[in-house]
Amino acid sequence: MTKKHMFTTLSLLFSVMLLIAGCGSNNTPSQAPALTASPSGAQTAGNNSEGGSKTIRFGYSPWIGSAGAIIAQAKNLFAEKGVNVEFVKMEGSTKDAFMSGKLDVVVQSLDAVVQMKSKEKADDPIQIIAVVDKSKGADGIIASQSVTSLADLKGKSVAVSIGSLAHFLLLHALDTVGLQESDVKIVNMDNNLAGSTFMSGQVDAAVTWEPYLSQAVEKNGHLLYSTADAPDLIVDTLVTKKSIIDQYPNELRKMAEAFDEGLALFNNGDEGKQLVGDELGMDLEAVKSTAATLDLAALADSQKMLMEDQAAWEKQMAEFVQFFIEQKILTESLDTSGAINPFLFK
Repeated sequence: MTKKHMFTTLSLLFSVMLLIAGCGSNNTPSQAPALTASPSGAQTAGNNSEGGSKTIRFGYSPWIGSAGAIIAQAKNLFAEKGVNVEFVKMEGSTKDAFMSGKLDVVVQSLDAVVQMKSKEKADDPIQIIAVVDKSKGADGIIASQSVTSLADLKGKSVAVSIGSLAHFLLLHALDTVGLQESDVKIVNMDNNLAGSTFMSGQVDAAVTWEPYLSQAVEKNGHLLYSTADAPDLIVDTLVTKKSIIDQYPNELRKMAEAFDEGLALFNNGDEGKQLVGDELGMDLEAVKSTAATLDLAALADSQKMLMEDQAAWEKQMAEFVQFFIEQKILTESLDTSGAINPFLFK
């Protein structure tokens, strides 16, 4: 997926912001994290005894991009729509649990979807059914005062995790000024440490997220480049599998509609924002400042992006494929042309 975020305390903020990177390629835990069903009264996954309808297992990482889902859960909008949703809260990436069949629907960044598709079953491909958010300033490059432009990064040390979405962002930024990766000194480290490493003065620049983007100014640094300069680069999507779409299209539609109603409440007044803050441990102002670094996508936005702009999305996924091949994360090319399934809008 970026832009945005500010928490009530540094440690809490840091924890929550991790999640967006967790969707990325380099921060997936080697084992699926523990699943904890949200105390919503939802039945266990599988067929519901009341009418035989499917309970959709939605894997949720505590991240403000999922504001619509959080509010739908808090306001009991799923029941109002007549759909059973098991809200499974996970501290970490939902990727492994989804791939193993423990979850039916998850939020994943576009780069992660590409990697997941490299491991999908041919007869049950992974499908993008909606857009959740686009980063417009939540992720970026911070630099010391001596680095006044991207061109000034030449010969400078930059902290970033090689092969990650942050690395992809760095290469994209360098390309805009005619620089290559070899023109800078990459300091490979976990993305979770890049910001603090810069703040301690050990590197000239770092690819990171809030709160470090804002705090760089306080530590004789500044924001050099962010996803506000490349708003279509880091995107979170709603993902499921073809088998779920084929068997339970109505349940998925109702769930998406509940998310959309939740997002509408978030965008109109403070009630929804407070509900999100309560879930994430953020005060109201932190929620607002974080949301300002994101484009939270309603279903109408998804329809345009996935149907009218489909060619641009496929081009972006092809760029991720090439990046992962160059980084030796993928060993061969991958056709992602069938990844988008706009059934919600037909």
